[in-house]
Amino acid sequence: MVKESSGPSPRPGSHLVMVLPDMHVPHHDRKALGCVLAAHAYLSPAKTVILGDWLDCEAWSSYPRNQKPEDRATYYHEDEILPVRRILERFEQNTKEIIYLAGNHEHRVERKIVELGEVGAGIANLVDPGRLLGQGRKPGWSYIEYSRKPECPLPHYKIAKDLIAVHGWSFAKHAAAKHLEIARSYSVVHGHTHRAQSFTAREPVTGQTLKAWSPGCLSRLQPIYMQHSPTDWVHGFSLVYVSDDLGSWTEYTVEIRDGMCILPGGHKIDGKKWLKDVKALEKGEP
Repeated sequence: MVKESSGPSPRPGSHLVMVLPDMHVPHHDRKALGCVLAAHAYLSPAKTVILGDWLDCEAWSSYPRNQKPEDRATYYHEDEILPVRRILERFEQNTKEIIYLAGNHEHRVERKIVELGEVGAGIANLVDPGRLLGQGRKPGWSYIEYSRKPECPLPHYKIAKDLIAVHGWSFAKHAAAKHLEIARSYSVVHGHTHRAQSFTAREPVTGQTLKAWSPGCLSRLQPIYMQHSPTDWVHGFSLVYVSDDLGSWTEYTVEIRDGMCILPGGHKIDGKKWLKDVKALEKGEP
């Protein structure tokens, strides 16, 4: 494992939340993942929020497969669950809390279980993403289901008093603005679109400034299933510095270019140095 020096700690009275968007293992970008691993080790955020779709769950898709066999995941556990478990174990070395918001791709499994009826009910515990990813996790792990439940009709995680994280409610061209329209009195960070986008507005009566944004993605920017549709996707992640009373916050979205990024403060992260580690994690090695 590559050793990364420790970065500066947030000032007393505040903490750092690192927000990570869609990765779609095994269709992730190795250099982008290496950059995230390096930045995470350097920053040691108090909390790590995963916006969902870290698993592609391709074998559970209802859509026809249009990839060649060598370009698609075949083994759900070996190709997806095991590598993501290893990544989470790395994160646990540097962070106190990991919050994993399930996305629509993790929801593919639950949807298929329901379709299979009694057979699905019988295998649910063997294939459920939250259960498989959560086994053996240290204290501080939480998994927020994608499905709406009576106790949580709109699944989300509250980063600050007026800031929530969600997987995504819209894939529209101006998705950030749409998220802010839906959230109304909350700022929101979301994934799902794979695009880096933000929208800020001021509430005219209260004067409150609200913001919605997406940090981009960590998946391949031009996957084979999009070979005839050029994407405008961008690699990146967000850093949110939050006061300990959760009353105030400031976010920085960090773009990853060719596996490299510059953090607030000027520290350069080169994810290409971590490619050996990434390949080991893909094989399920510690």
